[in-house]
Amino acid sequence: MDRAAFKAAVASRGATPRENSQAPSRAGKVASSLFIKEEEDDEYEPALHLTPLPSIEDENIPPKPASTGASPVTANGQLPKPKSTSTKKARGLNPVTPLTRPIAAHAPTSGSAPIGSTQPRALPGNIYAGLTSAKKRRRSTSPATAAARPHATRPHAPPKKPLKSVKPQYSDIEVVNTRTTSRSSEWYETIDMHKKYSRTDLVSLEAITGLIEKCRRESERGRNLDNAFAAVRHKLHQMEFFDFLSGVIVKKSKVLDDRSGLPRIFDDPDNINYPWDIKLDAEALFIRWMQGDLDTHLLRGIETSNKKRANGKTAMGHSLQKDYAARRSCNVVGDNGLVNGQWWPMQICAMRDGAHGEIEAGIHGQHGKGALSVLLSSGAYDDKDEGDRILYCGTSGSEGKPTTGTKYMKESERLRIPVRVLRSSALPQSNGYRPSRGLRYDGVYDIVDSEILDVDTAMHRFTLQRQEGQTPIRCSGEENRPTPFEIAAYTKIRHLLGLKS
Repeated sequence: MDRAAFKAAVASRGATPRENSQAPSRAGKVASSLFIKEEEDDEYEPALHLTPLPSIEDENIPPKPASTGASPVTANGQLPKPKSTSTKKARGLNPVTPLTRPIAAHAPTSGSAPIGSTQPRALPGNIYAGLTSAKKRRRSTSPATAAARPHATRPHAPPKKPLKSVKPQYSDIEVVNTRTTSRSSEWYETIDMHKKYSRTDLVSLEAITGLIEKCRRESERGRNLDNAFAAVRHKLHQMEFFDFLSGVIVKKSKVLDDRSGLPRIFDDPDNINYPWDIKLDAEALFIRWMQGDLDTHLLRGIETSNKKRANGKTAMGHSLQKDYAARRSCNVVGDNGLVNGQWWPMQICAMRDGAHGEIEAGIHGQHGKGALSVLLSSGAYDDKDEGDRILYCGTSGSEGKPTTGTKYMKESERLRIPVRVLRSSALPQSNGYRPSRGLRYDGVYDIVDSEILDVDTAMHRFTLQRQEGQTPIRCSGEENRPTPFEIAAYTKIRHLLGLKS
């Protein structure tokens, strides 16, 4: 429909445009809709690959004149084009212009279609295309630029100090030992510190460290230390029977540390001059605990069983547990890590700790080494105990041939191998060196001489001399062993076994 037909349609309907109004009349709206509908039916062909044409401002269309309130009829008598209610104008499209018409002339841009071309127009470029991230800018900065601008690569940090070309030379380098004890063991270093423990038990064990510190303070002030030493001695004897011990408590209490624990007693770095028996008890406890032997029971590692005999009587027997990890070998020359005055309730317990390798015999030895330990027991032999000097008889042989024990003693005399000496409570009560209960280790002796008492039985008597430099035999006074705590524990065990106390 051309404009002549449009005018005829308007005239036939008898509609006139409203005066003093910019909005088209109802007839104009109808005609306009018909006109647009016809154009859409005839010429509009949607193409998904085409892009929207430029807006009206890009088409160099003159601006709309301001309204004067006069009739919208133009000078040549034609009605102006009515406004369309279509949404195409809102989208920036000219409803009366086909989408496929030639693009108006405009300044060519990079990537756009040529002027007058019917090809689709390219989208405008990305406005962020020319930007670079801060990370890439830092990477692309040259060393020269970075040196000129030291803050360019570190905008929020102070400038780095220049590297020193020559490392400083040091003298008098001292290696710092971070271990808390110089006598550590694998067990002590691998204790699981995450296990639970009782705070009360920890405080009970830490009490010894407080007593040690008290002795140091009293010594610095020049006061009498007898009461302080008595408290330390009593605590050490009590600690031997703490039944709540565990690796966590021992390590947390620091009783095995060099600076605050038991080594501070027997090493005595503060020059307090602890009594020798206190030093020995502290050292014996340290050795056993550092090896992980925290069982305080006197019969630890010992199995006790009752066996019935053929006559119906019951016999009690003791044997060593095969899987007891803390058992020590007795086939060692010398003290074998024992401490003077160490005590055991039975002979099998001394065998467990490496003191004497026989459950009943009095002489223990090994071929090639001779006798390693002897036990002074009942008065069946012609022995003489003078403390530091002992006349010790071997066992009785037959037909002039000495027994194995006597041979071991003669071999030790020939090789000058010292022997460990233990005394038993089975000695006559007239013996002033006899322990009141059990067995006690009294040091190392040398076999200095021997004599034959009977040729037929090959009975030999050997002279044993105690080596110098050892502490006195602990048979009397405050240093006497066994302690009251050991006697009480042994009495309790015998009561449980149904034995006489």
